[in-house]
This record gives sequence, C-alpha cells and structure tokens, in this order.
Amino acid sequence: MPEIVAPQGVPLAAALISARDLDASLRFYVGVIGLDADPETLWSGAAFERLWGLPAGARARCRMLSAGAARVGRVLLIEFDQRSLPAGTLRETIATGSNAQCFGLANLNFYDADIRATTARLRAEGFGFWSDPTQHSLTAGVGNPIEVVFDGPDGVAINLVELTGTDPATRIGQMRAYVERHGRTRTGFTPVVTTSHAVRSIPRARAFYERVLKMAALIDEVMSADRVNVFLRLPQAARTHITFMQGNHMFGKIALSEPLNYADACVDLVPRAHAPNIGYLAQAFELATDGDFDAAERSCRELEVEFVAPPETADLPGFGRRRYMMVHNPGSGALQWLLGPPIEG
Repeated sequence: MPEIVAPQGVPLAAALISARDLDASLRFYVGVIGLDADPETLWSGAAFERLWGLPAGARARCRMLSAGAARVGRVLLIEFDQRSLPAGTLRETIATGSNAQCFGLANLNFYDADIRATTARLRAEGFGFWSDPTQHSLTAGVGNPIEVVFDGPDGVAINLVELTGTDPATRIGQMRAYVERHGRTRTGFTPVVTTSHAVRSIPRARAFYERVLKMAALIDEVMSADRVNVFLRLPQAARTHITFMQGNHMFGKIALSEPLNYADACVDLVPRAHAPNIGYLAQAFELATDGDFDAAERSCRELEVEFVAPPETADLPGFGRRRYMMVHNPGSGALQWLLGPPIEG
C-alpha cells in the first residue's frame, strides 16, 4: 500500500471563504470547530484589486484561522466591504444546499471523534443536516468511515467524518493514527482534512495537482451505493468517480469527484466563484522555495492553464509578503492560488 503522504506534495494551505458577515462566520469556525483566529487584517490596494477584479478603493476585512501551529488545512475568511464597492453591486451566494450536484469547490471536511453526538448537538442549535450520519462501505483496503453533511455559514457545506477503524492495514486506520498523533482543536475537530473539488474531468484536474503541486492519489473509487447518494443529495443510481489527492501532510487533501452519469444535472458554480460573491472562492497552496514556485509556473504553462493573475509580489493577509499567482484548474475552472515562500524584510 502506498504511503499515506506524498513526500514532495503540497497540501492545501487554506480554503478562501468570502463571508457575508465576518463576525458570524467566526462564531462558527472558532466557536464550533475550535480554530484559532489571527488578528484582523484590512486587505486593499492595487494588487488586491487586480487579483479579485475589483474597482479602485475596494477593501476587505480578513482573518486567518488555524489549528495551533499547523500551516495546513486553514481557513482564510474574507469579508469584502460593500461600502467600498460601486452602488448597486450585487453579492450572490456561490452555492447553497440545493447545489449538491455541482462543479467547482464544494465543501470543507473536518474529522470528528463522535459524529452522532455532534450531529445531535448541532441540530439542536439549528443547523440544517442533509441526512443522518451515514457509514460508507468502501473497499477492504480503505475502511468504513461515518460521514454527515450540513449547511455551514456562507453557503459552504460542512462535511464531518468519523474514522471508525484502527486497522493499520486500512486507509482509515492509518488516518486515525495520524490524527491521534497530531491532536485536535479544543472542541474536538481537526483542521480542514479534505475539501471537495467537483470536476468535469478527473484526469485533467489530477494532472494539475500531480504536476504543479506534486500531490499523489491516496484513494481512487467509484461510489454508487444508494445510502451514499442520499447522504450526498445525488440522484438515485448516481455513479461518482472519486480520487483523493494527498500532499506531504495527511490534512489538506483534495477530494476530486466526477459525475459519471448525471453531469447534465449539475450546476456550474465556477462562474459565481468571484469577488465579492459569498462562499468558497479558491484553494491556496504554499510552495516551499522560489525554485518550487518557478517550477509550478512552468508546469502551469505546460498544462496551458488559464492565468487569472500572473506572478506578482504583495503583502497577503495571513501569509505575509509573497510572490503569488492565481490560475483556473483545468479540470473544472476553479480558482487555485499558488504562493511562494515568505519574503523577509
């Protein structure tokens, strides 16, 4: 069985979430999930405007959320200031629970030690769950996790997973041991361990994650069980190809999903995933060296990906001064934000 991490792979550094109300979103991610919030940053300036295609004078309040010192699986909350935008600028929600069948960046996934107790508690607090906790029956080498999905702030689906097995010969057993070594937040969760990216072509999306970010496949399955389709709000008899891409940390994985027999029923979220719309905007990845950043740019150009923002240098909330570039993933068009190492001074 391959290793549980890819030594050269770059895991998700942060999911970028455009918040309708920064303080309300903080109450969920800090109060419920137990992440720690960095001090608030005001993001503005010409580089910010170019990155997000916003007019002069636009600005945003930002908070980076993390679990302890871990620099993987974080959440960067961004509240674009409506007052700094032209009068009449509309802010629509990128995704809602009704968009379960979609293309684009779809959810945040956290591991939970007791998913049934958490479901009961959060239901009592008014959160809308898609189903009861559901146990998967995957192949023998993977194991049988329990999952549940509910509607989080800003139209972002939150997927909780309980790792039920301890067998080190299974993926679930390996993951559980890893979590126990790395600890949990003060409320019993983890950083973002996986985030779902629904694509039109797994081969094209996978090529980006493999060649640009040096990630490797951890799990590759076709899901079609009735209870799984109910749990994910998919059509009856839906067949979905899933591939989990891993970096050099067990957290910060990417779950690629491709609809095999219901693509025509899927909503494309990508055209909505832009500032100042509300919801899941982009995935951020930190390259370790300047050489890695240059190699990633070359790989992007070899793959003929579309650049939203060519390489530039600026001060970034939660990251400090960096070189960065923003591209569309070739498998879906979703935004991928690539950052170089910190620039001192």
